[in-house]
Amino acid sequence: MLNKNQPSITFARQTRQVFLSLAIAAVSLASCKDDKDNVKPDDGNPPAEDKAFLPEKDQIYTYRILDSDGEKSSSTLQVVNTKDSSGISVYNIENVIQEGRVFVTTRSRAFSKGGLTNNEMLHEDAVHALYDIVEEFAEIEDVKLSGFPQKQVLENKGTVGSNVTFGKDPLKVDIALLIPIDEKNKIEADWETTLTYLDGKATKQEEITTPAGTFKCTKWEYKYEMHIKLSSLYIPVEETEDVCTVELWTAPGIGIVKSIETVGEDSSTTELQKIAKK
Repeated sequence: MLNKNQPSITFARQTRQVFLSLAIAAVSLASCKDDKDNVKPDDGNPPAEDKAFLPEKDQIYTYRILDSDGEKSSSTLQVVNTKDSSGISVYNIENVIQEGRVFVTTRSRAFSKGGLTNNEMLHEDAVHALYDIVEEFAEIEDVKLSGFPQKQVLENKGTVGSNVTFGKDPLKVDIALLIPIDEKNKIEADWETTLTYLDGKATKQEEITTPAGTFKCTKWEYKYEMHIKLSSLYIPVEETEDVCTVELWTAPGIGIVKSIETVGEDSSTTELQKIAKK
């Protein structure tokens, strides 16, 4: 029998959170109509102008993440630096998620061109983040990745019907493991994770109030599919498949104001708590 640190499908939740943390940095760079009037549905009217919506360079954004089972965690996002590439400012974004004593740091790149905000999630962070989880119960022998960097494109206008699209290839991480079963013996195992983003739309414009203030936002909706499989010759195969529905509210110069992710009867709500100067 495996020891108390044996792998379990409960790690599926943690794995899902790791990939969510990769997504947060990317999807936080979204769009919203920015005016001084009350926010109303578009009714087919074009936006006043197209704008690029990136976090402010000198701000730190703090979030609370609350799961339906009562688990709490936090997230801090900021622009680390910007670099010029052929006349386009490329933002380097850092996002730190804390759950208990565990910290997961991810980074992404973002820029705006041709009325589109482009975001890329970096594969190095996927590896490092998964290491933090896997090393709690196993040794890592090898890692294979595909589908990185994951790309996301949002239409800057942010009006109802605006598109949010993702790279067509799924993210795949295959980790070869050595799992201790006692003080002297280990077994070989393989942990496969596949994450597939599905394109979505902006469905509404509305005001959202959080502890950080009231914001005029675009609401986006999309889904992603996650498949996790843990297999070995020595233990039963553990496998799970989830489809996550994402509701995401964003504001210009902020990014994420609020998000709700739902998988079956479980949900996770992320909400902006504070904006502070660096």
